[in-house]
Amino acid sequence: MKRVAIIGSHGLYANYGGWDQLVKNLTERKSDGIQYIIFNSADSPRVITVPTGVTVKRLLFKASGFQGLFYDFWSILICFRNVDTILLLGVQGIPIIPLLFFFKKINVVANVGGIEWERPKFGYLAKNYLRLCFNLSFKYSKTIILDNQYYTTFIPLKSKAKIEVVPYGGEIDNSLELSDELIKKYPFLPHEYFLSVSRALADNTLEELCASFTNSKHILVLISNFSSSSYGSKVFEKYFKETNIYLINGLYKKNELDLIRKYCKAYIHTHTLCGTAPSLIEMVIARRPIFSIDIPQNRFTLSNIGFFFKTFKEVQDLIQNENDLNDYIPPAELCETYAWNKIVKQYEDFF
Repeated sequence: MKRVAIIGSHGLYANYGGWDQLVKNLTERKSDGIQYIIFNSADSPRVITVPTGVTVKRLLFKASGFQGLFYDFWSILICFRNVDTILLLGVQGIPIIPLLFFFKKINVVANVGGIEWERPKFGYLAKNYLRLCFNLSFKYSKTIILDNQYYTTFIPLKSKAKIEVVPYGGEIDNSLELSDELIKKYPFLPHEYFLSVSRALADNTLEELCASFTNSKHILVLISNFSSSSYGSKVFEKYFKETNIYLINGLYKKNELDLIRKYCKAYIHTHTLCGTAPSLIEMVIARRPIFSIDIPQNRFTLSNIGFFFKTFKEVQDLIQNENDLNDYIPPAELCETYAWNKIVKQYEDFF
């Protein structure tokens, strides 16, 4: 029996991003030979049904912000004596690992996330700390997981770890059909609309996307956690009165979100600093036309299939010319790359 602790996510059945979806799928699809210990943050769901073979420990700290550092450190200290493997989702807790190796050597598998020190939300000290943690993880982890091929260009020259590229998975919930009730809730559904889904971060260029639709006859549906940041609140306040722009704050009902994905005319992906973005993977599975901001990470995720743009004017030119968008639909074989069962098996092999 392999005992594995998962460190760094918001916890089991949290709804914050790719790591939380990874935790959900690792636990629900796990092999019988795996036992998990998972740490839930102070702001994760309090009432959950825990799968067999999974133990959840709730901490008083939040997983994000400055508290996130103590959240990771404390999680590692609690579990390291009782597990065979620690799976780090994010590596801000890695500096404590060398100290614990004096007492016990364990298998450390680290998903480093993205190149976090490039994000504008972090200050000088935070950026330097994140860069340090990134480099330390290649020294003290047995296996490093990169979620995008592009990140192999950042591997330190003296890396001791085994490097694996494993993306996030995706699947679409087809349980809902279009109904009068859903149309009343989401009045754009019967019409042609363009969809974008992302967290409310400046590097996800939400404001620029909205600005490009202010003089357009086309409908934009933008789903984000607007209320979670000052940036998101600013974007919401600026554009929520636009009649052709629908801003949805924090939609976490997957069946409804997936229905909106399936009925969109095309998806606009605006992330500039992400790796393999879960929101983009879900659109690959939904097999709708995809417009993506042109960065290497997105080209790797889409296997170079889609409409890649440098400016939002290019997007507006394309949709105003009413071109056939079918050439930008991901092929069915690309969906197989992001099958959760395949990805869970890869993680369990690392344990």
